[in-house]
Amino acid sequence: MNGIQPLLTWVVVSYGGVDDAVHLVDSLGPDSPVAVVLCANRPGDTEAATTAFAHDPRVQVLSFEDNPGYLPALQRALPHVDTTRPVVLSNCDLLADPGVVGELLAQVEAFPDAGWLAPSIIGSLGQDQNPNLLRPPSARWLRALAAIHRFPQVTDLLLLRKEGHSSRTVGGAEPGSTAFAGHGSCIVLTPRFFHAGGSCDYPFALFGEELWFGRECARLGLTVRYVPSAVLRHAEHAATGRRRRGHVARVKYEGLRWWAREARDAGW
Repeated sequence: MNGIQPLLTWVVVSYGGVDDAVHLVDSLGPDSPVAVVLCANRPGDTEAATTAFAHDPRVQVLSFEDNPGYLPALQRALPHVDTTRPVVLSNCDLLADPGVVGELLAQVEAFPDAGWLAPSIIGSLGQDQNPNLLRPPSARWLRALAAIHRFPQVTDLLLLRKEGHSSRTVGGAEPGSTAFAGHGSCIVLTPRFFHAGGSCDYPFALFGEELWFGRECARLGLTVRYVPSAVLRHAEHAATGRRRRGHVARVKYEGLRWWAREARDAGW
């Protein structure tokens, strides 16, 4: 390490995003008490990340070039992560405002009932993407989304090609208020989540992570807290290329169908 004892672990998942990851780590600040685990999910990412972070002892690169996905990468990385301290799971394409790590640590202490903290994530259109979901989505809504994603060309036209396609706006949320789920691009799990038996063993490579962790927190009797004093900025990269967007739509279709069934069984 850099001589500073880490108090938080930041797990960054890269699929061709090593340059973005360098900017994210730089934005955390050289003196932040943070350990970084970079999951290199795309062929070539391991070498690129190892070279990029060769002189930063805070960063550990894990080679997952078979591409397990976003949340499955965290599940695979857990043996390398100290879950007695907060764990952040994030995309690469984020930049942290000054003081984010310290603010997150303060909010973990401020909300002992929380399993998940949802920081302010400013999207490409300038709005806060949190608190995202105040309540679970209905089974009907999830079935409707699945129907759209059944046809990749339709999804590509209506959703994936558009700037801000993963953005949501929930106005009027007070700092510290509770929600069902935060935005999946940056998930801050508290030590209480892991101590209570929270699971990261999600069956899909992409999408629905926020539903998984929202349901896990509810199952464990933990809250999801909106903490806008910690600010990150999200440059949403649509899955570039028609072939890649088509793959994303198909993966999301299967996940949405599964979640529609789960929501029906849960009475959402």
